[in-house]
Amino acid sequence: MPDSHLLTSTFPQPAESSKSLGFELISLDMSKLETRVRFDGKSAFTNPAGYVQGGYLSAMLDDTIGMLATVKMGTERFPSTIDLHTTFLRPVRVGAIDVTARLRNIGRQVIFAEADLYDSRGKEAARATASLAINPMKAPAT
Repeated sequence: MPDSHLLTSTFPQPAESSKSLGFELISLDMSKLETRVRFDGKSAFTNPAGYVQGGYLSAMLDDTIGMLATVKMGTERFPSTIDLHTTFLRPVRVGAIDVTARLRNIGRQVIFAEADLYDSRGKEAARATASLAINPMKAPAT
């Protein structure tokens, strides 16, 4: 992981939302503007059919894209998701879930990104495209 140190310098402590999803950095390559993250698809995340509910999958996609965009912006600017479009391709069973995200275009005010989500069998199960507004860094909300 050539750039894994950038994650801890940008986020000294992981967000509670990331911790609840079981966030684990697998790779971070800022020269490619790409990252891979593993999440824990817990049984607590399942719908009545026993599959991981789509809102959790969208949160995993958004968390990965947001982390990558924030590392790219550093500590001076903060990207926030203004649009997230998720397409679900197949149900996801409880287990490890991997997300690969890429930044596609970084403008002065907006970042465009995409991500793919894979189930524990390595099959693509969802994909997302996102737009993130680039904001000045402010003190955290209380």
